[in-house]
Amino acid sequence: MPKLHLITYGCQMNEYDSERVAGLLRDERYELTATPQDADLILLNTCAIREKCEDKVFSRLGELKHLKRERPHVLIGVMGCMAQLWQGKIQERAPSVDLVFGSAAVSRVGELVARARATGAPVLETGEAPLVKITARPEAVGQLKAFVTVMEGCEKGCTFCVVPVTRGRERSHSPASIVAEVRELAAAGVREVTLLGQTVNAYGRDLAPATDLAALLELVDEVEGIERIRFTTSNPYNLTPRLIRAIRDVPKVVEYLHLPLQSGSDRVLARMHRGYTRARYLELIAELEETVPGIALSTDLIVGFPGEEEGDFEQTADMVERVGYDNVFVFRYSRRPGTPAATMLDQVPEEIKAQRNSRLLEVATRVGAARSRALEGRVLPILVDGVSRKNPRAGADHPGAAPQPARRARRRGCRGARAGHRRGVAAAQGGRHVSRNEGEAARPRSPVEHAHHHPA
Repeated sequence: MPKLHLITYGCQMNEYDSERVAGLLRDERYELTATPQDADLILLNTCAIREKCEDKVFSRLGELKHLKRERPHVLIGVMGCMAQLWQGKIQERAPSVDLVFGSAAVSRVGELVARARATGAPVLETGEAPLVKITARPEAVGQLKAFVTVMEGCEKGCTFCVVPVTRGRERSHSPASIVAEVRELAAAGVREVTLLGQTVNAYGRDLAPATDLAALLELVDEVEGIERIRFTTSNPYNLTPRLIRAIRDVPKVVEYLHLPLQSGSDRVLARMHRGYTRARYLELIAELEETVPGIALSTDLIVGFPGEEEGDFEQTADMVERVGYDNVFVFRYSRRPGTPAATMLDQVPEEIKAQRNSRLLEVATRVGAARSRALEGRVLPILVDGVSRKNPRAGADHPGAAPQPARRARRRGCRGARAGHRRGVAAAQGGRHVSRNEGEAARPRSPVEHAHHHPA
């Protein structure tokens, strides 16, 4: 039986796509393996959100070309957002790559691999394709948590972001297909699902008849066996009172929201084309906290966006203090080809980005610690779904500890620095979200090993 080695970079959507690819190729008789040296097919599922992610991919391809010289029959493929962005330039820079395909071609991975194997010629597939709901998954033992894509693409046009190019326009899956997938997961033992979309709270606007995320949450809530529901990533522009009430009223929805701010400066937000102001964001936070008392909040922040001055940065740090986030993801601005921000003349020097990154993390860590201390003395229900990566033996000797499944593939992180603290996992009927330190934590029990995501 041929063997597949999967390496995944980037966000939760990529994690989801990798599992679907593994499932589709399982139907083609491919078996997952943990080591590239044993593989007949190596696929890198890539991220293009920052230049650092791309550098990691090309570095890895440089290592794999030596393996291909020793084992010429091995096929090497690059898929995902970087494939969609760079297309044939990937094979020009890394001639050892046999196939390059974008996210729209995931459903055809078996066909593309067979073509590359049969012809021996480079395969490139990055065109548009109809949205397909793929439910194939690799065999998983004891998986308690799973991702479910509910929509793809984004039409916001943020000046720093390549997602509209790499993932296309907003397209929603039908509620029936989503609920059917969740039912399959529940039957397989999954107890928590995270609904995914680049702008997940814009879900359903493109369907006929139109619907929304709140209605979808109510449908998923009815699935027997599912105990907890999350969703990510939301855009402040699309956050409605109806969705806020759903977080409070739909029993299985966890009382947590990841709401990217990106900057606390109105001047910078306007240049980013975010579609909201600092004051509007604070209004949303006030409505969230009034409607869902004790809600846990996390955010994304960019430092060093073109034209960001010290006063703009200080306004961002002030927003962290005002909102009191449980968890903060801080990213240094990275120029992305084809985006308006990449050609702005007032680029911020890297050393200033680094300084502001460190200063903002200090603020976020202090704020997160204060939020954590507020939970001292409380008892909260938790969901244990794996072992600590920092201390894998912690709990291993505890009576009744379950054996851990073998890890068969790897996921490479491509994310910004993170500030946050463990705070207790949200209960099925409420409670707080767990904020994890980087590298610490439990992931879905799947043959594809995953690390932490970067939020969009």
